[in-house]
Amino acid sequence: MNPKNTSKKNDDNREIFRSGIALSASETVSRFGSANAEFIKGYTGTDNETGQRYAKGLADIAKHKVNSDPMEAAKNIKQQAGFSAEVAATSRDNSEAIIAKSKVRTIRSDDITEYGRNHNIVDRVQILDGQIIEGSQAQMKFVGNRDQLFKDIALEGKKFERYRGTKLELPSEQYEGAAQHCREEAQQLRFNADRAEQSGKTDISAKLRREANNYEELANNISDSGITTEQAIFYRKYPKIATAIDMARTSHKAGLEGAKYGSVIGGSISLLQNIFALAQNEKSLGDASTDFAIDTTKAAALGYSTAFAGSIVKSGMQQSSNQTMRSLAGSSAPALAVNVCVSLSGSIKRYVQGEITESQLLAEVGEKSTSMLASGMIATLGQIAIPIPFLGAAIGGIIGHTLSSIFYQAALDSARSVEISREIMERTQAIQAAAREKISQEQTAFNNFLQREFPQLQSETQQLFSIINSATCNIDELTSSINKYATILGKNLRFNNLNEFNEFMNSGEPLRL
Repeated sequence: MNPKNTSKKNDDNREIFRSGIALSASETVSRFGSANAEFIKGYTGTDNETGQRYAKGLADIAKHKVNSDPMEAAKNIKQQAGFSAEVAATSRDNSEAIIAKSKVRTIRSDDITEYGRNHNIVDRVQILDGQIIEGSQAQMKFVGNRDQLFKDIALEGKKFERYRGTKLELPSEQYEGAAQHCREEAQQLRFNADRAEQSGKTDISAKLRREANNYEELANNISDSGITTEQAIFYRKYPKIATAIDMARTSHKAGLEGAKYGSVIGGSISLLQNIFALAQNEKSLGDASTDFAIDTTKAAALGYSTAFAGSIVKSGMQQSSNQTMRSLAGSSAPALAVNVCVSLSGSIKRYVQGEITESQLLAEVGEKSTSMLASGMIATLGQIAIPIPFLGAAIGGIIGHTLSSIFYQAALDSARSVEISREIMERTQAIQAAAREKISQEQTAFNNFLQREFPQLQSETQQLFSIINSATCNIDELTSSINKYATILGKNLRFNNLNEFNEFMNSGEPLRL
């Protein structure tokens, strides 16, 4: 086999391999990218998707003034850290909800009209479908003395009586043993109440029992905020770094999931390629097995990097102030963009090492860009045809990449001889420009077709199967439904009912398909 042809085939296989991995990570990138966007919203205090401006973002809280005295400044920062903890915990909760595909969202009371700014009881609530979830109201308290806080809530006449019955969120380091402490206090109060009652002090006994009940209620309402006091202070002092750490942590989770899907898809692709190579006597069984193991490992690594970087890219696009960027965030563009960057890095390396010319480098850049366009378009079709979160998009992406590469490569064949004939080069460039315009037109037409026809096709399909599964369905009704469905697909069937079929069978006419 010609060495150049072998090299080209290997390059194509690698591109198909990368494209499949990238599209298999598309759903992961989308989900974890949206999860990462919650941290951007928490930092900036703005949701560019909805245009909503929140009461405070981490960046705003970090600008709050502090006393010039070092001791007072430290005290101010600790106080302000409570606000930062509210914002950070809200971003974390919403991020985890998105990853878990939950519709429940957490909102600070400052950002809800029902509560308004600086509500004296509720700091955060959970909502579902726009409605506040009953019992989700919570007060977050970051104080130095946890046990004193409990006394100020449970004992009568204290300053935090208003928090009774409300969920209390504590710093993580104070949560452990908090409920047990409240129950022990309740037990001691009941013991004291019994002694007071024995002494005839019924009023004191009743008061102690009420306070014991308050402690029991408090024990059931305590929860972990998920943030330590030290972390809250860090959010207040270094909001940008803290946000970056949160996004990196979430992206790492995305990477692990991407590695899992990448190894499955990449291993499947490699298995098929190696089986084909074995059938063509191009590889031995040992070589094929080794290549399969290496490819699967590479696929896992590529899946990790694609999902990790893609989730960060997606979050930035989703919260961009540019409408076009936000629209692209909802497509497979973030995952494909990472794939193109990885792919182009090899082309640039070969150019720097002198293995390819400048015209060849530009050709590869153009090919990979059009591949990204076609892969994204056909991945959408693949996802419709195969509604499994990553498999349909991966297969569609592989097909899209392969078709676009063949098309683009054919248009570039004559450009290989650019040094021989400028006239041919100019004509080829014209063909390329026309081809790209045609691709854009076809994509627009394809998108319009899906928006126009797919809902009707889906509805008619459901209606057809409903008739087929009906116990009362007769042959004429079934025939009519099938004919109607065929008409939608642009076909007219030969018979409309059983009578027409019987007449044809008795006529002796030949059946023409």
